[in-house]
Amino acid sequence: MSIKRIAVLVSKEFRYGSKNTIFFFAVIVPVALSLFISLLVGTLFAGRPRLGVADLGESQLVQNLSGLDYIRLREYNSSDELREDVARGALDMGLVLPLTFDADLQAGKTPTLDVYTWGESLLKHRTTLGATLVRESIALAGYQAPVETNIILLGEEASVPWDVRLFPLVVIMTIVLGGTMVPATFVVQEKEKRTLQALLVTPVSLGEAMTAKGLAGVIISLVMGVIILTINGAWGGQPLILLILLILSATMASAGGIILGLLVKDFSTLFTAIKSIGILLYAPAIIYIFPEVPAWINRAFPTYYMIGPIVEVSLNNAGWGQIYPDVIILCVLIAATVGIAAFIIKRINLADA
Repeated sequence: MSIKRIAVLVSKEFRYGSKNTIFFFAVIVPVALSLFISLLVGTLFAGRPRLGVADLGESQLVQNLSGLDYIRLREYNSSDELREDVARGALDMGLVLPLTFDADLQAGKTPTLDVYTWGESLLKHRTTLGATLVRESIALAGYQAPVETNIILLGEEASVPWDVRLFPLVVIMTIVLGGTMVPATFVVQEKEKRTLQALLVTPVSLGEAMTAKGLAGVIISLVMGVIILTINGAWGGQPLILLILLILSATMASAGGIILGLLVKDFSTLFTAIKSIGILLYAPAIIYIFPEVPAWINRAFPTYYMIGPIVEVSLNNAGWGQIYPDVIILCVLIAATVGIAAFIIKRINLADA
């Protein structure tokens, strides 16, 4: 294979393939869906109160608050940015900690705090955050609280927030649309227009042509995955691991797209095939929406290994030690998918010969 020829073909795919409707959907749909969830679902159905803190010093209070699992804490470098986010409803409450907050508190002084509250936040969220701030401030001051408070989440508050439930669906749509649908449509489009045969008259081989289309799918899926994780603030503390997982998932999806494109004859057959296997592609994400469904069912679907590790690292800050069994299975699936694609390409070459 010629790397130079593959690079030229990849640039051609982006130059002409960007006019393809599926290419447009692969770029627009994940972003639109993610923004919809962030702006609508994340506000209306958020299970935990959202607190923002602009710490002008290095207060221990921030660290204490970050260890509480019943609130969602976000740190800010600027009090102006914090105030803007509270005003637009991105936070239920914002807190500005003075430079000497801890020292004043422990010296028995009464420090002044700027607390911003979103006017449309739920009363239960305000109550939870207010009580939490009072309790943690008392503890930080070194005083013995008159009562011991145990916060127990019941009902809706104990459930998984809807933005968390729908996050896997956005991820799998990003990977499938960019990694699978785009290469598949590129291949079918060339077959329908009979430009693939003309291309193979040149020194370009079928393997090089398919590799270029597959790389185009990987790049689109990877770039959109980065954008989606950024929009959702889901990079967590392991961005390098997430980047590697996105590359692996995009590779598997793209190889599957090449197989699909080579096996079907036209767009009508392609979309019929996609509808037929849709439940297999999106089943893991659908199961995530219903936490009461046993988690082991997810592992019966190959696409789980594309999104499962990403979800674990993004939402649960998992490391290699927790996800390596799933990553090994993903690598095996990639090898199998790439091998099947290579076998089909070889068979086509032999048939043409």
